[in-house]
Amino acid sequence: MPYTVWFTFVQGILDAALKINLKADALLSAIGLDSSIFQDTDARISHEKFDALWREIAQSSTEEAIGLRIAQLIEPAAFDVIGYAVGSCPTLGEALSRIERYSGLVHEGEKWTLETNGKVMRITQAMPGVHLPLPGAVCQCVMASILLFSRKMTGLDCVPLRVGFQHKQPEDISAYHRLFRAPSEFEQPVNFIDWDVTLLEQPLIKSDPGLCAVLDRYIMELLAKLPGKDSKESIVDSVRREISVGLRGGNPGLEAIAFRLAIAPRTLQRKLKESGTSHQELLDEMRRELSIHYLQERQMAVCEVAFLLGFSETSAFHRAFKRWTGTTPGEFRRTPHSAL
Repeated sequence: MPYTVWFTFVQGILDAALKINLKADALLSAIGLDSSIFQDTDARISHEKFDALWREIAQSSTEEAIGLRIAQLIEPAAFDVIGYAVGSCPTLGEALSRIERYSGLVHEGEKWTLETNGKVMRITQAMPGVHLPLPGAVCQCVMASILLFSRKMTGLDCVPLRVGFQHKQPEDISAYHRLFRAPSEFEQPVNFIDWDVTLLEQPLIKSDPGLCAVLDRYIMELLAKLPGKDSKESIVDSVRREISVGLRGGNPGLEAIAFRLAIAPRTLQRKLKESGTSHQELLDEMRRELSIHYLQERQMAVCEVAFLLGFSETSAFHRAFKRWTGTTPGEFRRTPHSAL
């Protein structure tokens, strides 16, 4: 399923980038867009363009934690009606639950969850339907935005118990410590912030239940108008999503996915066949995409890539990669700017 991102939010990112001397026109041009998109208030861009934008920002900046910096520079207007609706909630807990509810308007593939376990409330963010890992700058910006939004809405110097990120740990994590003032964990299955559960009851400075109710109805109407919202997720999209989750630390096998989807393995096989594909084809497709991504990043050895993709032996990965691409992982990596 192709996911799209609300350009109003993207514009907020571009405005923040401008404050550190990164030009919006140059960034847009680098990802194949031009400034005319600013004229369309309802515009949305593909997740692929959004991903490319963040990678371009990271490459154009000398700051390793550029996502944290962007989050601190984003104006409230970047969140448009969502910012007003969330900010008018009675309590922080209600505000965070609205973020979970409204997230699809900002990014259709984004999934937020709120879970309370004893004295700890965890808010998590991930994009389970997105095949490739998110740029580290996105993970940084998302978690920092939640932190800063919580502080601004309550007027309190909220300090998390723990923060987790999907990306690898950078050499210097001092920027994380300065902003969050909490232990940071990296290479996590999801991005998350752990709060003391008592924070959920904190009232918001600009609470306005009447305005909140009006804006909630409006946002739900906007969500209902998004393409594809009238139809259920297809079985192929469901399996792709579950394979993506499985490759990030779970089990991408047919039986495991069938169990998670509450469907018999043979029924799942039949439904996929009726859709013109199979579990193995979808698994190979995702492994191919991820292998190309990891090899182009050049940060992992071939044996590490093989392990991440669920191959028990590096030789099996070599054979599979050559079948997919016509070349070996080593040959592919030696080819500058390879793209298949």
